[in-house]
Amino acid sequence: MLTLSSERFQMIQKEAPADCQQYLVQVTKYQAAQNCKTWVVGKWITYSEQRLAPPGTHFHQFVVPPIIGFRRDCTYGNLAAMRLPQDVEGLCSCEYTLDRGVVHACHAGGVVHCLEGWTHHEVGAIDVDRIDVVWRAALKNGLRPVSM
Repeated sequence: MLTLSSERFQMIQKEAPADCQQYLVQVTKYQAAQNCKTWVVGKWITYSEQRLAPPGTHFHQFVVPPIIGFRRDCTYGNLAAMRLPQDVEGLCSCEYTLDRGVVHACHAGGVVHCLEGWTHHEVGAIDVDRIDVVWRAALKNGLRPVSM
């Protein structure tokens, strides 16, 4: 995990199952991950940064807009997305990498937040304790997961 903050790294590492925590390693420069074939990407990375990964690397991405798949010798995961109900009107949204009526999961969360009338602040780190609550609310409101 690329981060300068040891506190942030330790917090995220503790969220992983105990038997998997040792596999999450903190690095402060992309060069330190040159031998790692699994990259979890939470911010946009350039061609130069992607070149540091070894051939055969898979990029799991959690970033909007998605990173550009420059490397033909690597694979890139799709972002999570949800299909809006067909009867939705007045929602002006265009996700340039997705079909009409499909939004990135983070944007679907904002729609659910509004539909449910929630007032808590949702910007920033994901509250893992609320994932199931938001998931059930999304399904209740007619949103459906999209598999790419």
